[in-house]
Amino acid sequence: MSYYGSRLKRYLQGLDWPLLVFLLLLLNVKLYIKVIAVVFAIILHRRTVFSFNRSAPEQRFYGAMIVLALLNLLLSITTLSMASILSFCMGSLYWLLAMMAARHIRLFVEQGDKEKIFRTLSFFFLLNALIVLFVFLGICIEAGTLNPYTYEGEHRKYFISTGDRITGIGLDGSVATAMISAFGLLYFFYRKKNVCALLSLATLLLATSNYIDLLLICVLLVAFFYRTDRVQKMMIGLYFFVMIIFALKVYPENNQYAMKIMGQAVGKFPYIPALAIPRPHMNDFVEGESTVSKRKQDSVLLATLYTPAKKDSILKRYSGWDISGRWISWTQLKDFFIENPGRLLLGAGIGNFSSRLAFKTAALGIDGGYPKRAQYISPFFRDNYLFLYLYYHSLEEGEHSVINKPDSVYGQLLAEYGLVGLFCFVLWYGIPFLRRIPQTQYGLPYLLLLAGAFFTEYWFEQLSIVILFELLILSDTHVS
Repeated sequence: MSYYGSRLKRYLQGLDWPLLVFLLLLLNVKLYIKVIAVVFAIILHRRTVFSFNRSAPEQRFYGAMIVLALLNLLLSITTLSMASILSFCMGSLYWLLAMMAARHIRLFVEQGDKEKIFRTLSFFFLLNALIVLFVFLGICIEAGTLNPYTYEGEHRKYFISTGDRITGIGLDGSVATAMISAFGLLYFFYRKKNVCALLSLATLLLATSNYIDLLLICVLLVAFFYRTDRVQKMMIGLYFFVMIIFALKVYPENNQYAMKIMGQAVGKFPYIPALAIPRPHMNDFVEGESTVSKRKQDSVLLATLYTPAKKDSILKRYSGWDISGRWISWTQLKDFFIENPGRLLLGAGIGNFSSRLAFKTAALGIDGGYPKRAQYISPFFRDNYLFLYLYYHSLEEGEHSVINKPDSVYGQLLAEYGLVGLFCFVLWYGIPFLRRIPQTQYGLPYLLLLAGAFFTEYWFEQLSIVILFELLILSDTHVS
């Protein structure tokens, strides 16, 4: 065997393969593959998986969410239907999978070799980066250009939406891909693997998730003053320089788009629909067929689910529809509790207001498939966040922005589990990980990154980023 072959063999033998397989399966976007990941881990840890661990508060949090969902179900027993019970079962499955995944993460860390875990994490992040680069290369070949972010041909098929086509190791959307790359950047940064950190930064920027980019900038500014030496401070400066180069030279139009969106969010530049072009040239923007088809479908759903009077009533109730749907979503949540003060303590119930589950069980094709005969749409969800989603997605593509989406972990906990759910999150998730910060090398930046990301997406239900965060924090401390 050659010298390089021997080195490769030793490197591969130094990986924690069961942990790597578990991560690859769990972070896949498909739910059934996540279930396979948990079953795989149960078989692997069959002797210790069900043993009680007093020092696992995050598992108490996941369990508490199921208990609160069950309590809400029992309080609504007189109005229950088979569809609502199936929705409850589906939502409980999400939390149960999260709880089991968290349990196995602890077992991997407790029973594994620390150096092997670190090498496995390095391999995982490098593999994610290589997949992102491979996907990007495929886009370049398909578009016939080295920089698809400035390619205006094919009616701007790629252009500023190129990042939306970037998927990583979990085959998930660009936001999840950007978060994994951001985790990888911080991991390599504190492990002082500067080349790997720059590679993670490049893959993060390729995903063009403006919110995650902005969030990372804030985290890096904190990291500049938090347990960093002179070389690390210089590296942070280099990261900012690379970000500026990308913004100015690689995708300047995306930078302009981000500034426009920020201006719209604060009410400085309300959204103005683009004028239709009768005979568009190849470098003029034209919505893709799938987007047009989906927009028409959402328009039909909007007209079917809401009478003209109901639609007008909701639109007149809130101002700023041309500014930010996300702001309206928080206003809707505030009004919901004002009108239903009895719901403040325990919330509207699982799948009844703000969650990925609510969109899935609506069986409208918004969040994957769901049996039409089992369709469940809570009146609270229908008259608030479902209307919000359908309204903006029935408009042209420019309105399908993150500033018009209602999703948020904090909003989900408050809306569907109430103050008690939010308290459980702080008590058994936020505070325990916060207490671990002094024992960690890079815990604070990771915690800040995740806390900021919780303002968007339903991360707990995605069973990906949160689990990776737990592994990174626990592997950097002595788990007891």
